[in-house]
Amino acid sequence: MVGNDHQFVCLYGHFYQPPREDPFTGRIPREPGAAPFENYNEKITTECYRPNAKAGNFEQISFDLGPTLASWLERTHADVYHEIIEADRRNVAHYGVGNALAQAYNHTILPLASSRDKRTQIVWGLEDFAHRFGRRAEGLWHAETAVDLETPDILAQEGVRYTVLAPWQSAGPIDPTEPYRVCLREGRSITVFFYNGPLSGGVSFDWNMTNNADAFATSSLPAHLNREKAARGEDQLITIATDGELYGHHKPWRDQFLAHLVREGARGHGFAVTSLGRYLRAHPARREVELALPSAWSCAHGVARWSGGCSCTEGEASWKPTLRGALDHLAAQLNETFERVTTTTLADPWAARNAYLGLRNHWTSPEEFWARYGARGHRPESAALEEHTLQLLEAQYFGQWMYTSCGFFFEDLDRIEPRNDIAFARRAISLVWLATRRDVRRDFVRDLVAAKSWRTGLTGADLYRQLPRVQPSWLPPGGDGDGDGDKNDDDKSESAA
Repeated sequence: MVGNDHQFVCLYGHFYQPPREDPFTGRIPREPGAAPFENYNEKITTECYRPNAKAGNFEQISFDLGPTLASWLERTHADVYHEIIEADRRNVAHYGVGNALAQAYNHTILPLASSRDKRTQIVWGLEDFAHRFGRRAEGLWHAETAVDLETPDILAQEGVRYTVLAPWQSAGPIDPTEPYRVCLREGRSITVFFYNGPLSGGVSFDWNMTNNADAFATSSLPAHLNREKAARGEDQLITIATDGELYGHHKPWRDQFLAHLVREGARGHGFAVTSLGRYLRAHPARREVELALPSAWSCAHGVARWSGGCSCTEGEASWKPTLRGALDHLAAQLNETFERVTTTTLADPWAARNAYLGLRNHWTSPEEFWARYGARGHRPESAALEEHTLQLLEAQYFGQWMYTSCGFFFEDLDRIEPRNDIAFARRAISLVWLATRRDVRRDFVRDLVAAKSWRTGLTGADLYRQLPRVQPSWLPPGGDGDGDGDKNDDDKSESAA
């Protein structure tokens, strides 16, 4: 069966890596588990990003490219980075709509974030996208597809038209072969594409399902069509959403499966390959849906996997709420200091924070930034005041990094992901100290004592103390037994991809 005009398929890839850089040096430490590669970013680039870019797969699918991954690729593998960007631009040139989506900046679990942090994450993600892809994003991927009611409303306020969710994130029965409209506050709305759960799960976890792209197109895809729509000749879309790293990294050679499926297999067996943006242009949502709130694609307990802990991960999970509580307490101190100290240099500290990404990445000039966000439209009166304001803005930047979701995703505290979140928190602590001489470290380390690994018995305070040494002047004096890097300096855990 070739050339059916009513059957569409979209392969969606969520391409993302957490920030692995040491926040003081900007360099990724050697990760022994990635051998023979220096680190996991290099390993995954060789196994996934480069072969998929070379095969032209990014041009044929819908995808998001996480900002932390995009910035690393731009610095280290510019050819791969530019091929991914050009794939979207070719879609715009050919179809009038791109196939790339934005992502919330730090892969933060947005339902667990404050309203102000939700806004910052979305604004930063959209600005990063616009800078890289040269256009405004029409769609945005939620980290872990985690959603509450406020988050899509902020997306709609910022001009985002659609997002992607799991079918079980609907509060009632839905037909996943069509988009739905979610009604929001003050007459706003957003469109949701629900991916096909069995197919997405099968592609992700069933090795046999992705052995043969032609067999997949002739058996797996047709089995998930809406038969009533097919009988009426109505258009319908099957969306298959997975982590992008599946194609070549988690599953070797599946980049080739993807290439054949989107170029020949699906088309040769009656399915038109499309992107979400293209499909939405021709098929606006006709029906409304209410969402199950809060919810996510990788937790059956709302968003408990990243907050109170749940049976989605093995072992004792009390470290999760304790670590989050320590971060929340630190964030409150960072925010209070930032707001209080910058009252004389910033007209609106939180508007300035939302705009800081452009200044930090040199997309906005200092003159433009201070004219718009400085108190009375001017730069601070002295170089010292300007430096301290920028340090506190940078502390806010790393205050966002410390909520990277990977730190809570897995089963135990004593892993590289929670260590990294604690390292980002220490960078924020350092910046507050340099700007104000306020010591917010003592409370943070004290809070971390209660977070304990069920496997090794190490506490969050132990993980903090094992972080690499930094210049003593960058942190408060260690008179409370929490000297930085004062033991186990060479204890480096292997990273998980």
